[in-house]
Amino acid sequence: MKAAVVRGTQKLEIEDIPTPELGPKQVLVKIKYSALCGSDVHRFQYGMANEGSVLGHEYIGEVVQIGRDVTYLKESDRVVGGGGTQPEDAVLPKYPNDRYSARTVGIESTRIGGFAEYVAMDEWRPLLIPEGVSDELAVLAEPASIAVHAVRTSKFKIGDTAVVLGAGPIGLLTMQVLKAGGAARVIVSEPAPARAESARVLGADVVLNPLKEDVVERVLELSGGPGVPVAFDAAAAKPTFQQGLQMVRRGGQLLVVSMAWEDVDLRTVDWIGREVEMKAAYGSQPIDWQTGLNLMSRRQLSSESMVTDESFIGWDQMQSSMERLMKPEEHVQIVLVP
Repeated sequence: MKAAVVRGTQKLEIEDIPTPELGPKQVLVKIKYSALCGSDVHRFQYGMANEGSVLGHEYIGEVVQIGRDVTYLKESDRVVGGGGTQPEDAVLPKYPNDRYSARTVGIESTRIGGFAEYVAMDEWRPLLIPEGVSDELAVLAEPASIAVHAVRTSKFKIGDTAVVLGAGPIGLLTMQVLKAGGAARVIVSEPAPARAESARVLGADVVLNPLKEDVVERVLELSGGPGVPVAFDAAAAKPTFQQGLQMVRRGGQLLVVSMAWEDVDLRTVDWIGREVEMKAAYGSQPIDWQTGLNLMSRRQLSSESMVTDESFIGWDQMQSSMERLMKPEEHVQIVLVP
């Protein structure tokens, strides 16, 4: 089968590698769509994916083969590439200690992810795609679970006004989850025109351009003075951490759902007197995946303007697409069609 294999920092090679062999409790999934995630791009950009690894974890596909002891899934099932509840007897890889860092822990060279034609999965891992949810929407299930997890673990309450800094896939999905959760108003800050327009299309109440206006002052103005209860940093841009802490009200919260791989600005004197809080959200739990899929089936999450005809690429565009996403300007979401 074909796969995009890591062959050094910022280098992918399209190679023929063996199709995975199944264990008795595994299924073989033929991948239909595999989205290029920001964390994949970071590992590609900074050399944190081990030689020979195959990245990709935002994918959907069809079960084409099942192991002899598989009882839940069947051939032809449409599935997303994760979200299942791990059984008590499952043996998972363990990190050396509890001080996990997404920057210093690489990807095992034997791992075959979604940038391939097929992937083998333990039967418990994938979730069925609900009837009526399109493939173009379902491919967003993994980032949707990240957004759901961020909102669920934040201080957000029904009726709050919230700010989302960054309108990439995570930011756009976080905005939609906030709207579905009863936000009175969602303000989005995004400098890239295509992403700002996506925020408008998907229902942002206000879209700010941080290159043309002081977003902190505008948020304070829109909130009537005290600031907002909660802001979500989904940008990992140099100024957004500081901006988020400045725009929340006394006792408010900045929920960080992005990963900055370079130093960011921080000046504590501007916000320490208001005893604000910073909380990080990372990854997701099975309930977050299921909640995201439920929102999709209820049409409360949309892929409109996120996954378009221009989003889809083939093998020959993988290298250039990863390079472009290192500084995204035009694209919201890019999806590999193996």
